[in-house]
Amino acid sequence: MNPANLYKLQPGRSLMQNSLWHWDAYPELPDLAPHGRVELGRFNGPGVVRTIHLTLNIEGGDRTLLSRGVFLEVRYDGQPFASVHAPVGDFFCDSFGSQSLHFASLVMAKRPTNSLFCYLPMPFRQGVELALVNTTDRKVEGYGYVTAEALPAWEAEAGYFHARWLDRTVNLPDDEVPLLDTRGRGHFLGCHLTAVSRCPHFADKQGICEGNDEFYVDGAATPSCNYLGTEDFFGFSWSWHQVWADNHSGTTYLSEEGGETRLACYRFLLNDPVRFTTSLRARINYRHEINNPFLQRTKAEGNGQVRFGIVTYWYQDAPVDARIIN
Repeated sequence: MNPANLYKLQPGRSLMQNSLWHWDAYPELPDLAPHGRVELGRFNGPGVVRTIHLTLNIEGGDRTLLSRGVFLEVRYDGQPFASVHAPVGDFFCDSFGSQSLHFASLVMAKRPTNSLFCYLPMPFRQGVELALVNTTDRKVEGYGYVTAEALPAWEAEAGYFHARWLDRTVNLPDDEVPLLDTRGRGHFLGCHLTAVSRCPHFADKQGICEGNDEFYVDGAATPSCNYLGTEDFFGFSWSWHQVWADNHSGTTYLSEEGGETRLACYRFLLNDPVRFTTSLRARINYRHEINNPFLQRTKAEGNGQVRFGIVTYWYQDAPVDARIIN
């Protein structure tokens, strides 16, 4: 809600659903069983999801397994597919087994004791179902709630929120890193990215930062928006050198240990979303940095392997399947 409108009395009805925590008023709430599914919230429309809160623990305490092995799914209007499909850790910008920085942005927050919040509005016309899916062999416990608001009518300009997960190992600088390829009308909101590499030329996050984040709008042959440096897209300059987070961007994890480079960062385009009318193709392209010495050596030696884990966030005029990977 815009703080300037806090005094306004507007039509609507508050909705809420609890999950997982069965030690209080709702003893019937189930744990998340191994390879099971738990409903977080189910509401009839029209309406909009306002907040998702989760704090989770996994049997045995392996938080790396938890953060990548439990997925958040959101389905709209009775669709058989999920328009949000991402591991809970990466979706909430909580990386590397909950070792990432605590932060609070306008749309996501990670607070101490692994308390995760998402404030991104998720409109729905007919209904919405939010669920956790456990792909591990361990039981998951914790507490979650979803708040929503019933609206008097569907707003014609509303878009459906989407989030898709990409887990891909590429060889830089020749391979591109796909961010999104979708058809319809909407806008690109941002992404959360992790990168892991043992390439010696990516130490100190040098060569790995030299990709161009390119956005091809409505079938254009050249990018309408082209950020000249991946670290610049994520709000930093001259590589990544320390953790930092604000409302728009953050580097929440940096590590150089045992010959392995690790980083995690997020960017939300709250003031400057990339808008499209018919289609959008977005990628990170490393091929233009032909004079970069780190990428030159990487290409010559053929050792530029990087594992990227990326959640892409966007809004679109109709629900689409987030599990279709480009």
